[in-house]
Amino acid sequence: MTTPPKVWRDPAILAFMVAETVIWAAIFYSFPALVLQWQGEFGWSATQAMGAFSIALAVQGLAAPWVGRLIDRGRAPLGMPLGALGALIGLVALTQITTLWQFYAVWTWLGLMMGFTLYDATFSVVTRARGPHARAAITAITLAAGFASTLAYPLTAVMIEIGGWRAAVWALAGLVLVLVLPLLWLGAKRLEVEVQSRNLQPAGKPTLASQHIMRRPGFWPLAGGFALTALGSAILLAHLLPLLTALGVPMGLAILTASTIGPAQVAARVLLMLAGARVSAWQVSLGAFILLSLAALTIGAAAALPVLALVFAVAQGMGNGVISILRPVVTREVMGEVGFGESAGAVARLSLFAFAIAPGLGALLADAAGYGAVIMLCVAAPLLGALLLRRLPPTTGA
Repeated sequence: MTTPPKVWRDPAILAFMVAETVIWAAIFYSFPALVLQWQGEFGWSATQAMGAFSIALAVQGLAAPWVGRLIDRGRAPLGMPLGALGALIGLVALTQITTLWQFYAVWTWLGLMMGFTLYDATFSVVTRARGPHARAAITAITLAAGFASTLAYPLTAVMIEIGGWRAAVWALAGLVLVLVLPLLWLGAKRLEVEVQSRNLQPAGKPTLASQHIMRRPGFWPLAGGFALTALGSAILLAHLLPLLTALGVPMGLAILTASTIGPAQVAARVLLMLAGARVSAWQVSLGAFILLSLAALTIGAAAALPVLALVFAVAQGMGNGVISILRPVVTREVMGEVGFGESAGAVARLSLFAFAIAPGLGALLADAAGYGAVIMLCVAAPLLGALLLRRLPPTTGA
């Protein structure tokens, strides 16, 4: 295949860079940005409110292989804009909720829309079109979308001051309508045209990956390794402020720590983009897993030396920053290119399930044994993930 254009000259990738930044802000980061508003207005406990987000992530995980199958059959130009439209409907419905069951129903719907619009679907579309050249495009998309939280938190804060949390949701819905819906259609349409020119796989035909994906060599080490790492990271991120408080880290330093993780993610993605194909995705993934284990170890040491919380933030951000890029790259190396969408969805499903259960699991462990036990789990989980990843076929790291 011909080498694709540089990302800054590539309309499809530029469209996805903008669309992913906005959609992540609108239907992912809007939850942590607004959850205190919902608790304050409706009197819900943190557990009641966070349960809706866990369900959304679980639904996204359930939908991931099915969405990937649609992408494999050439349906992305229809499915991704419909996902954006569904997200718009969900956000509008969110402004009308008055009861907890309505809140859960809306976030269940939004979880399904996450499956159509967030990274896993986008990366499947890009990999289907670009094959071995997908890594640079995926890096560029995640580099831009790394600023989604930077968009979500200030925008919602300003709109809350102007008209309350409902005004903030309406603002996000407007961005989805004006930017996300047309840009997802543009990006998916252009890349599907590239697929047809490659004659990789006729649209509408069954994929090879649909036949016993979980029985294929390398699936469980791949999916399990990334899922264990996602579990440890998600527990730390969900409990970061309570954990730092329990360790005696001053609140000002704790806020700075939380704010440092996002820029560290972007910095790691820049370094990975500069390195290009010269570094092995498998080896960098192993290094990122180990870095996340060291990050968890470092936050434990912050009880004795609080400034180490910032070291944790940099390590945590850099590890997570590259993993989000490399999971689809390593998946392609292990599972192959044909039927990639469904394969990637099946691999992602375990990580999304891990992310969904992480807040509750962390809370249960903290209540039963304290935050020391939580830190030990977060040190061990990515190390176990690295051991699983080392069991992948030897050609993976080539």
